[in-house]
Amino acid sequence: MERYRLYDGFAAFYNRYWGEYFLEDARAGVADALLARLPPGSRVLDLCCGTGQTAAWLLACGFEVVGVDGSEPMLRYARENATTAEFLCADAREFVLPQPVAGALATFDSMNHLPTLEGLRQVFERVFQALLPGGWFLFDINTHEGFEYAADETYAVTAADHVGIVRSLYDAATRTGTSWITLFEPAEGGLWARRDLEIPEYCHPTGQVVAAIEAAGFRKPRIFDATEDFGMPKAEGRLFLLTQRPT
Repeated sequence: MERYRLYDGFAAFYNRYWGEYFLEDARAGVADALLARLPPGSRVLDLCCGTGQTAAWLLACGFEVVGVDGSEPMLRYARENATTAEFLCADAREFVLPQPVAGALATFDSMNHLPTLEGLRQVFERVFQALLPGGWFLFDINTHEGFEYAADETYAVTAADHVGIVRSLYDAATRTGTSWITLFEPAEGGLWARRDLEIPEYCHPTGQVVAAIEAAGFRKPRIFDATEDFGMPKAEGRLFLLTQRPT
């Protein structure tokens, strides 16, 4: 899983700053759109689970949780944050679960990290196979408007043991967003070491995403606006799509 090494290098940064960031604003909408449709105590897939904060929340809601992510360093934090969940290190386009799930969730731009529509279709096929008949799948995507809203953003975080600088740009011509993350951390001899990471995301046209969902066997999805329907601040251009595996 060569491409997942992109994410290995900032697992600690993600766990500290980003793991809860999206979840804080998304909880209510996700609970209403997805969790309310699932049997209490049923099994839920947290796809592209990162460092496990969403998995921990799902556990607190009373569900059994299995998390899938392609980065083992991310999963080390996930196992600490959601101790009773199950975790599988696997490519989202290829994973196979030992037991089916009643619901599946993929959030915080997870699907935007797939570079091709064919890759998206493969993910949707894997989720379809993982779900019980009648099972539900909710995921979010950043649209062209969402990438433009967050483009040309730079911010920094500082602590006693690290400094992080994040810069984001969006190329409308190629529909590619890129985050450059520069980390400074203590090294030997009282010096600090610098690491530079480049994380790309891809803006897939919504109509083509819907077509890929239906091609995988799902029902036509219901589309929610993150700001208007989920009440999420600073989420312009983000959509949530809810679909179901037919019974």
